[in-house]
Amino acid sequence: MIKRGVLLALLVAIALQAAGARSKRARYIFVFPDGYVGWVQIIFNDPAAAALPIKDGGFIIDVPDSGLSRTSDLRVEDFKSQDEFYYHSSPTAETQELRKVPTENVLPGVSHGGFDVMDTGGRGKGYSWFVFVGPPSIRAKVPLADWDKEVEAWRKLHGNTRVSAPDPYPTPGRMSSAAATQQ
Repeated sequence: MIKRGVLLALLVAIALQAAGARSKRARYIFVFPDGYVGWVQIIFNDPAAAALPIKDGGFIIDVPDSGLSRTSDLRVEDFKSQDEFYYHSSPTAETQELRKVPTENVLPGVSHGGFDVMDTGGRGKGYSWFVFVGPPSIRAKVPLADWDKEVEAWRKLHGNTRVSAPDPYPTPGRMSSAAATQQ
């Protein structure tokens, strides 16, 4: 009886430690193709997707040129953590070099000027986080690229009422250089 109790306590302690270790890693490390500019859609809670890998205490979100990443993980918002944003060298290189995305290409804050919606816009199961990555000169011309400003403008006109998500959602993916200069 005592052995069972000790074993149960040990198993509970291990489970709590493992859960605590995973929950402390609430920052995201975004890795984009070199020079990526455009919308990103991260689909969370997709049962068909893999969990995000963890490196150096952060969840790695590898963003392809399509701008669409999926994970079975739930999104964790930690207002104290600092997400990181990197470009990687050519995907064919055996050892990819990472370099920081310029600070001005990503808005500060827990959502980085992006927004969450409780669906995927027709892209399967889960829910989405949309974020725009790009220089301020392009972001200023892209509709919805700074959701915080959209919410602020809405509240000036309508008070503290609910702000609905945009319809349709932004299309994820790398902007062509022609589209980026036309914006």
